Amino acid sequence: MKARIVEAQADLFEVGVLSQTAEVESVPMDRLLADPSGPPLIVVGGLLDAERLVDMRKLSSALARSRVAVIAVPPFTDLDLGRYFKTPVQLGARRRAADSVARITDGALEEVLGGGVKVRSDHFFDTALGAGVLAVDAQNKPVLLRYQATNTAGPVFFSALQLLTYTALTDEAHRQSLLGHLLSWTPSVTAEARETARQPPHPPKAETVGEGVLVPVALLLAASGPQTAELLRSRAGALLGVDLSANDVGRALEELTRQGLAASGASAPSDRGALVRFLEQRGMHPYLRELGALLASEETTT
Repeated sequence: MKARIVEAQADLFEVGVLSQTAEVESVPMDRLLADPSGPPLIVVGGLLDAERLVDMRKLSSALARSRVAVIAVPPFTDLDLGRYFKTPVQLGARRRAADSVARITDGALEEVLGGGVKVRSDHFFDTALGAGVLAVDAQNKPVLLRYQATNTAGPVFFSALQLLTYTALTDEAHRQSLLGHLLSWTPSVTAEARETARQPPHPPKAETVGEGVLVPVALLLAASGPQTAELLRSRAGALLGVDLSANDVGRALEELTRQGLAASGASAPSDRGALVRFLEQRGMHPYLRELGALLASEETTT
């Protein structure tokens, strides 16, 4: 079993713990950016700080395109984790008293590890990304989740569970089994993909609009109705922490229009019911309510 780390973290205690489970390769950031392909990348939370934000966003995009798994583990320096991986909605870690309860909620993971594991955590995740939750704590708060920008992107596993720490609150067998399972993630080859590979080549399709672009625009349209493209860009950055270009917004609007979810042009009324259903399917409804209340309050005070 192999894993990679960013060279700047090579001397961390957590990397020593990792080396007991996997063969670890230390790779400079510039080399990872140039060629991200390879084994999963372990990111100890200290790497996520404001000074590295730009590089980490570039790296996370490159890793996702290369279908490489990322595993982000404590301790976290910046608790606003989502901005480093361009999640479509906020994803933050919240501190709480130490606990070791982790109930598995993902069927595939449960088949491997059973109904729960005993691994210490001092945080839980505060996010509307409900679809990717793999494990929850005693208060049903997410402590392990998987985020994939698209079905073909490499996943980011966010773990509040201390997978690279020795502690009395942790069952070592559970910790190593869970860590090993995450490290063994590989891109799945579906029957549909195999069938596609056997078919004659087709002319190239237009670039697919990723969920990381589509969902923020859908959220804003559903929460506040018609808006100019520039306002959508501004609000995406200010309220959702997502940096969208004018081209991103245009492509998202075209795709939402194609799916019958939006009218042609950002300033024309959209089918809010259809947008809400689209967002509910992605576990975004709680965040939609929060965003709607925030925008309503903003409009009242202006």
